[in-house]
Amino acid sequence: MRYASSFKQPTKVEQALIRRHVKALTKKFGNVRQAALHIGVNPKYMYSLARGEKVNPGDTVLRKLGLRRVTYIEER
Repeated sequence: MRYASSFKQPTKVEQALIRRHVKALTKKFGNVRQAALHIGVNPKYMYSLARGEKVNPGDTVLRKLGLRRVTYIEER
């Protein structure tokens, strides 16, 4: 049985932030594959993040990218 993710889809700004972190790691390590291997992410998944094909990585991948998911509750 498959369950839908409880996380909302990232906004365009959040997606750009993810791609920016992938790009920075790519620059630091020379290419996407080396960056992915260094931080412990599947290189194919990292390529998909870099191209914007995957837009909602889990908390583990976000941490490896140097990011974190923040949720909050606000009064209506």
